[in-house]
Amino acid sequence: MITILIWPATAQADVYKNFKQLKAKQTQNVDYRISYYNGPSSTAVIAIHGGQIEKGTSDMAKEVAKITGSDWYTFEGIKTKNNGVLHITSSHFDEPICKSLVAKSNKTLSIHGFKSSTKITYVGGRDKQLAAKVKASLQKAGFKVGNGPAHLNGDGKYNICNRNAIGKGVQLEISTAQRNAFYKEGSKTKTFYEFAQALAAAL
Repeated sequence: MITILIWPATAQADVYKNFKQLKAKQTQNVDYRISYYNGPSSTAVIAIHGGQIEKGTSDMAKEVAKITGSDWYTFEGIKTKNNGVLHITSSHFDEPICKSLVAKSNKTLSIHGFKSSTKITYVGGRDKQLAAKVKASLQKAGFKVGNGPAHLNGDGKYNICNRNAIGKGVQLEISTAQRNAFYKEGSKTKTFYEFAQALAAAL
């Protein structure tokens, strides 16, 4: 008898269950980079799968924070290959700097990417009021938005976006096709800045 195990596309797919495990095997500033600004703002914009993990997410987080004067945090994959091993699912992401920066924020926007050839952004998280604002602002700017499937909806209590001072934040999942439209020949496009401005307007 052969038993076939099928893992769901959630935390089980991660190589590391938490930051401590990742840190023990990967080298900071060689395999990954942590960047942040922890200022007086009560708004935090984060990208925990930045750099080469989910391309475009850290650039977007920094741009939105720059426009709004928000605090920001990025965890970026900078390996020459296999950056996917650096992915720690949102509910297990416990890097200390990120945790403390998020904990003091009242508004939290966590920016992610998912694989899809359709230009769409899923807006989720527990802060339904802010999520509605983000959706409306993106739609007004001409971007397609929707509600993600369960594993991308950001509703989990332990999701990093919901571990702020009010226990609820917003998670964005931007499709590959939409993120690809943010760049042309290595430079940021007008679409990138329009998307950032739309997010900033909602915050």
